[in-house]
Amino acid sequence: MSIAVVAKKIGMTTMYDEQGIAHAVTLLSHADQQHVVSHKTNEKDGYQAVQISAGPKKKKPSKALKAHSAKANVEPTRKLYECRVDSLEGLELGNEVTLNVMSEWTHVDVVGQSKGKGFAGVMKAHNFAGQRATHGVSLAHRKPGSSGQCQDPGRIFPGKKMARRLGNEQKTMQSLKIMQIDHEGKVFAVKGSIPGPRGGYVLIKKALKKNRRES
Repeated sequence: MSIAVVAKKIGMTTMYDEQGIAHAVTLLSHADQQHVVSHKTNEKDGYQAVQISAGPKKKKPSKALKAHSAKANVEPTRKLYECRVDSLEGLELGNEVTLNVMSEWTHVDVVGQSKGKGFAGVMKAHNFAGQRATHGVSLAHRKPGSSGQCQDPGRIFPGKKMARRLGNEQKTMQSLKIMQIDHEGKVFAVKGSIPGPRGGYVLIKKALKKNRRES
């Protein structure tokens, strides 16, 4: 696995390919102040990875974050991500992570935090059909209905789809095609939608499944 890139979501638009077919794409900008700040090794941590700092500088960083960033001689930032890599060669502490990392990529996996939508019922959270609007149904049109059994076993099994908090979860969109990269403007477009609001930060990785298929 290669190093990942941190990006900021701009929004969605429409882009046309060479055949004139319209595609919904998401525009992303390369995050500022993006550097390698720490290494994870097999000997010490049991796996091999790098930590990447990105985004605007943190106004009031903690002493621990200051010391952590000082090891790489960089300023503490608001975002800190980690990604696994095959080799730490060429990824020294303090190295800047640029958009050139994606030059040979064709598809990417995007990891982000989905929008939080608060507490939601079963119709919104799980796409339940709901109960009848007539024929004796009174004040229960959007309720889930029967959720358990009778005396045996007389309980609700774990994993039952019920009302819950919706959103605000880490989501990964896999094998999204890179439509265009503007290295000068530090902006690129990927096909489809990605999790999170406009202005939110996401982690861009080289597509894992797509590369396995092509190889």
